[in-house]
Amino acid sequence: MTYSALARKWRPATFDRVIGQEAVIQTLKNSISEGRIHHSLIFSGLRGTGKTSTARIYAKALNCKNGPTVEPCLECDACKEIAEGRDIDVMEIDAASNKGVDDIRNLKEIVQYPPIRDRFRVFIIDEVHMLSTHAFNALLKTIEEPPSYVVFILATTEPHKIPATIRSRCQIFEFKKIPQIKIVRHLKDICEKEGINIDESALKLIVDASEGSMRDAQSLLDQIISFSGDKITEEDVSVVLGIPDSTVFFKIFKAIVNDNRKDIVDILDKLEERNTDFVKFVLRLGEFFNNLLHAAIKGEKEFFPEDLRDKKFSIEDILRYLNVILQNERFVRDAFSPRIAVELLLFKMVFASKVMPIAELISKKKLIIESNPSQSGRESAFPEGKSVKGEIREKKESDVLNFVKKGFEDFQEIAPILRKAGLKEEDDNIVVTVHVLPDSVKEIIENKVFKTIEGNIHIRFKRKVNLKLETEVDVKQSVSETETIANHPLVKKILTEFDGRVERIIK
Repeated sequence: MTYSALARKWRPATFDRVIGQEAVIQTLKNSISEGRIHHSLIFSGLRGTGKTSTARIYAKALNCKNGPTVEPCLECDACKEIAEGRDIDVMEIDAASNKGVDDIRNLKEIVQYPPIRDRFRVFIIDEVHMLSTHAFNALLKTIEEPPSYVVFILATTEPHKIPATIRSRCQIFEFKKIPQIKIVRHLKDICEKEGINIDESALKLIVDASEGSMRDAQSLLDQIISFSGDKITEEDVSVVLGIPDSTVFFKIFKAIVNDNRKDIVDILDKLEERNTDFVKFVLRLGEFFNNLLHAAIKGEKEFFPEDLRDKKFSIEDILRYLNVILQNERFVRDAFSPRIAVELLLFKMVFASKVMPIAELISKKKLIIESNPSQSGRESAFPEGKSVKGEIREKKESDVLNFVKKGFEDFQEIAPILRKAGLKEEDDNIVVTVHVLPDSVKEIIENKVFKTIEGNIHIRFKRKVNLKLETEVDVKQSVSETETIANHPLVKKILTEFDGRVERIIK
């Protein structure tokens, strides 16, 4: 007897056996029940999610002797021949190998003739996005206004490559990734009927590798049965597919928590010897830590190995690990050596475990200051970087006025003016007396200099003060001295050359 692959043997034959596409199936069944049969459909989605199988079931439903019906009998000639791919009125065309304009012209010739036996002539065009631009143009008119007995079903994994002119004339059905739990359930059912004994953890590995494709999962199961026979363990799947089992991830997690970098290198060396796909490894690592996060949130301690249950790591730690994986996943994909990239990723996770939360850091700093008051005197009087010399000044001044005077040195553009300022303390005010200044400089002093120094006084002395600016004219300057300067030959020459006059003389 000829062997039939599991993916073919267990291909769904009716709508109810299609797994994980409930919305699509319900819509198709309703359209048949209500007689709203559209002339052109697009089935798009990931490989192995049931597009072509559903197209065949739809063709059976339309052409069954009891039809159109949502439950084809599977016994009539039409149902049997469609299932076997030999119905003369249901044509399956591979667009990857029949993508030229001549192929589509031949199809247009066939469309003109009514079905020989069936109710509808159905054209299933697989991988339709592979058609050439000219072929799409040739198909356009036929798709738009086909004869009443013609139904087109276009299957594709890349719907964005189908021209908008074609898409706008079709009903589009999106086939989604099949949930893992449904694939596991279906594979388990297949194994029971095939007499295969398989571990739950082995099924999980197969499903992870299938990436939401039922056909891929069935093909992988077929391959592993050939390797292991009728008893399959997680170790068998790991060897065949080059995917590490769950124990490896727990070992890595333990090495990260214990800051054991040698163990990490040893684990990666063993994985490399087994030709592990490190890109897929990172994807599974992310899933592992995501499951770890869920277990920690739900308080499921049994998920963790016994030697890790008493370790001090928090949900925040696991979140940091996950964040490192997400940030470096593409880096691993694009790296010249995925193994080296994974090693760097795991070391980053080790360092991430040493990060201290900001709240905890502030709390510890507070405790240190409270337990050692002398440390508070070592705080910088001004924000770091504002000092001319770039050094943090210690707050040892006991005199507020001296503190203010030193503060003036941090403002280079006006320090020479402030250096000559007089200071006096009056109640809660400190009066700064300087010579008459331009308004722009006054504004700088009052809005920038004073505000900064007032804030730093409050920090340093725990005291609120207001700095006030007073200006005075230098009256010590004698008239005779002023006249002497104004009558100086050099000054007169400059005034003559530039047609100027003396406004004020400041010494």
